[in-house]
Amino acid sequence: MTQEQILFTLSREDSLDCIQKYLEKNSEALNKKDISNEMFSLFFLVIELGKEIRISLKEKTYLDTELKIADIFLILISICNHLNINLFDALTKKEQILNGKVAKWF
Repeated sequence: MTQEQILFTLSREDSLDCIQKYLEKNSEALNKKDISNEMFSLFFLVIELGKEIRISLKEKTYLDTELKIADIFLILISICNHLNINLFDALTKKEQILNGKVAKWF
């Protein structure tokens, strides 16, 4: 199953938790990758995203930027699945740590 096929079956109503479980269940190709290769892909895509954002700001078109962000999101979920990390739960814990303060990552 390709990334395009994975995203095609998702709907706007799916939560982060649903998306992560769906990808874990239906994406053998993403889940069989070695985690070190996934980390390399993540680093590479973040660098590419930085380049794409500079281009997008000049051209005022963001389609390629959106697609790169989606690629990063899929790899991040795959890494979480390898490590048995529920991304939604991790975000909830982070919110609790911040204790209602403005998120420091913004």
